[in-house]
Amino acid sequence: MGKNYPSEIALRSDVGVTLRVLVPMLQDKIDAKGQFTSVERLESIAPNNWSARREEMRAKTVGLANEMPINPDWLMLQLAESIPENAIIVDEGLTGAKNLLGFVPLRDRYSYFGMVSGGIGWGIAAAAGVQLAQPDRPVVAVLGDGSSLYSPQALWSAAHLNLPITFVMLNNRGYRILKERLIAFHGDDRFIGMDFDAPTIDLAGLARSLGVEAQTVTNPKDFAQSFDTALTDSRPRLIEVMVEPGPQRRAPN
Repeated sequence: MGKNYPSEIALRSDVGVTLRVLVPMLQDKIDAKGQFTSVERLESIAPNNWSARREEMRAKTVGLANEMPINPDWLMLQLAESIPENAIIVDEGLTGAKNLLGFVPLRDRYSYFGMVSGGIGWGIAAAAGVQLAQPDRPVVAVLGDGSSLYSPQALWSAAHLNLPITFVMLNNRGYRILKERLIAFHGDDRFIGMDFDAPTIDLAGLARSLGVEAQTVTNPKDFAQSFDTALTDSRPRLIEVMVEPGPQRRAPN
């Protein structure tokens, strides 16, 4: 504590509990001018809070509803507006789910499990572990196709244990995150070994071979019904969503 941001008093505690104790103590120490300044500051930053940013993002995203392949940002909005309030999200969606947290409110400490570093391939197995730990809450795993290919055998475990997980797998037919990094860091669009197109991979078929009910969604109008069906099933289900593939190699001159 205090290594990155110097502090005179460093507290390690539950944020909610601590604030409920600290706020009344601090209010007693602030005079009328200080209280006015605090209110003024809160009003000035209100347009940039999470709710305001969400509405701004939503306004930009709803118009993408008819794009095919499906726009991943639009997909995250639909997921956010359909997911039950008590659901737990396991997020390994990478580039496809970059706006997920901009749409979904985190309601408690167990409502979201995501990445803390660059390691991938853990999402399917983590979803199984979360469902075992929280059997009374629905679990939704948001996954990329590339990262899911690291450990698809965990789908068999979900089927074997009859875990009612909803797997939403974004299929952009490649390692989009590597393509974006290659362009960003090196300005290079030679995507060697980054596409799954020769042959393509039937991810829904792979899931079915491991005992998980699965379907492929190509039309954005079909996602809501597929998602609702999966959420109400007592067995694991996988929805493979064909999303926009991202950067493509420029045609040679």
